Formats: sequence, structure tokens, C-alpha cells
Amino acid sequence: MVEPTRTFCRICEAACGLVGHYGPDGALVSLRPDREHPTSRGYACAKGTRFVQTAQHPDRWREPMVDGKAASWDEATATTAARLRAIVDEHGPHAVGIYFGNPLAFNALGITAVLGMGKALGTRNLFFAGSQDCNNKFAGARLVHGSEAIHPIPDFGHTRMAVVFGSNPYISQSSFVHLEGGGPRAFGGILERGGSIVWVDPRRSESANRWGEHLAIRPGTDAWLMLALLRLLADGRPPEDPERVEGLDQLLALARSVDLETASAHTQIPVTQIEQLAERMREAESLALHMSVGVNQGGLGTLCYVTMQALAYVTGNLDKEGGSLFSPWVNQLARFYSLAKLDERFTSRIGGFSSTVRTLPGGILADEILTPGPERIRAMLVVAGDPLRSIPGADRLDEAFSQLEFVAAIDMFDSRASRHAHVKLPAASWLERWDLSIPSIPFQRTRLMQIAGPMMPPMHDTRTDARIVSDIARKMKLGGLRFWVLSRESLDRRLPTPRYGFKGRKLAPGRYLASHRIRFWDGELEPSAEQIRRPPAAPEAFTLIGRRRRLGHNSWLHGGLRDGDAEPHAWLCPDDMQQLGLEDGDTIEILVHTSVLRIPVSASEGLARRTVVVPHGVHGFNVNALIPAGPDNIERVSGQLKMTGIEARIRMVPAVADVTPPVSVPA
Repeated sequence: MVEPTRTFCRICEAACGLVGHYGPDGALVSLRPDREHPTSRGYACAKGTRFVQTAQHPDRWREPMVDGKAASWDEATATTAARLRAIVDEHGPHAVGIYFGNPLAFNALGITAVLGMGKALGTRNLFFAGSQDCNNKFAGARLVHGSEAIHPIPDFGHTRMAVVFGSNPYISQSSFVHLEGGGPRAFGGILERGGSIVWVDPRRSESANRWGEHLAIRPGTDAWLMLALLRLLADGRPPEDPERVEGLDQLLALARSVDLETASAHTQIPVTQIEQLAERMREAESLALHMSVGVNQGGLGTLCYVTMQALAYVTGNLDKEGGSLFSPWVNQLARFYSLAKLDERFTSRIGGFSSTVRTLPGGILADEILTPGPERIRAMLVVAGDPLRSIPGADRLDEAFSQLEFVAAIDMFDSRASRHAHVKLPAASWLERWDLSIPSIPFQRTRLMQIAGPMMPPMHDTRTDARIVSDIARKMKLGGLRFWVLSRESLDRRLPTPRYGFKGRKLAPGRYLASHRIRFWDGELEPSAEQIRRPPAAPEAFTLIGRRRRLGHNSWLHGGLRDGDAEPHAWLCPDDMQQLGLEDGDTIEILVHTSVLRIPVSASEGLARRTVVVPHGVHGFNVNALIPAGPDNIERVSGQLKMTGIEARIRMVPAVADVTPPVSVPA
């Protein structure tokens, strides 16, 4: 009988510890939280513990396919290499685009192979799911700390007060932080110590219901609230240190241009509540600030990330225990990032966007394919993602993919993008390969390195992403030792697989600011400053936001896991329901520009007025089809798409038997 084996989750950067349990036949049966793990301490969300069901799902790709027919691996990789090589030889390297999704960010060898292939090809057209959810934080880190790899970590384990913007860790571990012991220990501990938590969110989320207080805000307006708070708290800033800090005066000038009445008009938070929150932050013994996807996607995410760190600084909570801390690996991370050329910047053909994390905004992918020109994209390699579901403007991107000369998809399941694929290449799940927990390193205070080996043999005739990409690269004669190494069949079995790597001391508070220069303003933020000066939206206008579900995870789980929230259902606040004459179960149409979504609706207590909430990640349903893409809907400084706080109209329609997906109709 196979003994229980420790591993770690590869769904998000929390990298929670798990223990795999096996049946009498040696097959992996379940994953359970690891109570002995030094940071997650027995916590893991349902997405991680249920992943065995995804890995063993009957809908997984079983064998390579070429033009709809089963093929050998040699035929599939050779066909892909030959077709890509022909396009590069005729049209140049930029004619090939590569898109990779979130799973590849948690795949150490896979990301190495894909970025290496893009570099060896010489194409600038690399696209990553980060432009849909977190590119603003990489851009903000570059502006404040000089490296996209350095990020503040909220010290929830010691703080007396936490203010959390746009995050719901009760449903899904928050992004860009490793919650030691999960939400119950991190946030429950704050309350047990007599501290307080304020959740700034358009709806009273599950996290706010369980831990602390809710401050309702109009979607997409966090920047005005943060600037108003900075204006109120600026008088407490530390003495000037021009050798270590720059740009704060410019950011404060922007904050002073936003009077409290204007901030209130944008956020729909009364002036007295803004002032009360500022006073509580000022008086807090320690203050931990954090923001997540709900703010990232609001159109001003980079400015928010910079301003949040300025708030920590002026209140004396940046690089302070109980405030915002930094990974003990910051210097090594920055050096590695630079040596790997992940900070290399280049400019897109469409829109002139600068790259972030060596990738371009997904919002211009359709234009890069459809816009004529000698360097337009003619072929796509799609790895571990579904851009046609996760990027807004899905219908136009679907049209663009239909015009490509060649598409190859490396994935575990069919997706909307893979329907266009000439070659399908079945990838192994993270339970079937070796891995190193690189993405969690910037977001944990402990010097912890996790390494894990395969927990189960490959399902069907699957291979790791690294091996597949490297086989294609070698057959394209791109060269390089890395492709030879990564394409070795037995690599996963030869690599070391200790449970933990080196675990030493934490970075002492105060040491980061003593040895690093930070800045709070850059000319790249000027377009965001211009948006701050725009008038507030009409009070009666509706805004659209998405929401995560307990088991859903973007397009990765492909409907493989179902929970009680698996059907598309919109939420409105009770007052809006009454004003529109709606009852639970009625059908509404949500209209954004020329697109419309027909969906059942129900009332939700604790939701800001004139806000409509639609789930994402539901199988067979795509709210992103409502959201516009293209250069005008992308944050200039980071390439981040605006995907929340979208202005919308609501109207009631007669009851229908089925919910239809978003379609383009005259609105």
C-alpha cells in the first residue's frame, strides 16, 4: 500500500500544503490539508482538495490529435513545429503568438520552456492571463520598487487593524499573499486579538459576513477612496528621506486635487464614513492593507497599488510588523528576475503598449490577428488557458482565431480556443509532474522553498507542458540546452523531491526601507491621473461586476467540479429589485454597449445599489462576452484590462425556459 505523500497545491500562489492518500490499488484517492505544513498549517481551500477529481476527470484529453484525428506524439509535435517554422520563415517571428494561462505561472519547468521558446523565436507576441487579473501589481511594483518581483505582504498575523479592498478570501485564498493558516487563522486571529477588519467591497461578501465590517463602495472607484484617505492621512508621514523616498509629493498633489465631496460622489460612500475610516487607520496600533482582483480590474489598478503602499508609508506601517512586510528573498528575487530577463520591455504593434512581465495585454490579441500588416499574428500556440473565455470581447476574438493559419493547443480539456486547434496536445496535471514553488516566494515572510514530485502516473497518453513545448522547439531547430533538458522523458523522476527546502529566519521589519529606494510617482501614471479628474458616473447608472465561486476557478476547471452555485444567476440589491419591479427568479437583460446577456436574477442583501453581480467561471456561460476589449479598455501603464465596474443597463424581459449566453444584438 502506498503511504500518504506530501505535496503542495499549484492553483494559486498560496501553495498550501496537501497530503495525498492512496487506495489499496495504489491509485491516488484524495488530497487533504497538511496539518504539519509550516505556513498553511492544515488549511487548504476546496479547489485544491478537490483537484483529484479534475486530474481523473473522464473528459480529459487522452491522446494527441492532428486535424481531428488521433496521432502519435512524434507526428503531433513534428506537425506543430513544421507549421510554425513555415510561418516564421515566410512572415517573420512576430507572426507567431503565444498565449498561456494561470496554470503555467505555477509550473516551474513549463513557464521556463514557454518563455524560453518565445525568446528563441524572437516574437514579441506573448500574452498571459495576468493582463486579465494582476498585471497592475507587477507594473506598480516596477514603479515603486524598481522590480516587478518585489511586493508588500500584509502582516495579518500580527496586525491590530486590516483594511482589505476587493478580496473575498473566505471563498478563494486572496491573491499576492500567503495567508498563514488560511483565512480562519489570519482574519479570525485579528478579531481574537481585539483588532478590527474593514472589507471595502461593492457587496457584503462571505468574508465580511464572517470576519469584521463591510464598507460598501461603488465598483471601480477604489482609487478615489484611497486618494481621499491619503489626503486625510498625509500629515502623519515620516520625515522626508530624499535618499530613500521620492515622488510622494507628486502623489499627494493628486490626492489633494480630490476633495472629499468628489470622492464621495464617485464611491457613493458618505464623507463622514471616509473621515471615520481615516481616523481609525491613523489611530491603529498597526495597520495591514491589501487589495486584490476586485480592484486590479477596475481600470485604475496600478494607481491603487501605488497609493495603497503610500498609505502604508504615511501611516508608518510600511516595512513594519503588523503592517506591510517584504519577502526575505527580495534581493535574490530581483536579481533572478533581471538575469532571466523577465523585466525586458518591448512595445506592441497595436496600441503601442509596453510589455509587463515580458508579455503584452490580452485585450489587443484580436486586433493583432485581424489588423493587416506585415507583422500581424498568423499562428497561435495556446498553453494551459482559454483566451476566448477569459479575455473580454470573446466573440471578436473567436472571429480572429477562425482566421488564423494555424493553432496548436496544449491543455487538459477541450475549450473554446481549442475548437480552433489544428493540433491538440494533452498535458499532464500538476499531480503528475515535478514542481518548485517559485510563485509563492515573493508573498511569504518565511524562507520556505517547496519541492514536490509526481503524485500519480500520467493519465492516458499525456506529457508535461515543458516536455511538449521543448519537443516543438527542438524540432523547429531553435536550439538551446534548456530545450534538450526539458524534453527528457524521465526528468520528473530524476529531479529531487524533498518536502521543504531551506527554511530560515524571517526578514526583520525595517530592514527593507533601510536598504532600498522607493518612489511613489512616475510619468507613466499620468494617464491614470487624467482619469481621476473625470466626473463621477450618474448615480442611477448600473455597474457590472463578477464574483468568484467556491469551486470555480476561471476557465481552468472547465466545469469539472460542480457546486451548488454552478448555474448562472445575477444578483441585485433588494431596493433595485423593487424599483425595477423584479422578483427572485425573474429574467433580466444586462446590456453593455451592443451586447446583451439574458439571465435569471435574485436579491442579495448587503450589495451596493445600482450594482449587478454575475458569476464567472460557470461551465457553458461567459460573462466576459459582455465586456469590451481593445486598446480603449486597457490601462495604459500595465496593460491590465478593465473587467469590473463596467457601465451597464438593466431591463426586465418575459420569463424564458433557458438562459442564453451573451449575444451581440442591437441594444
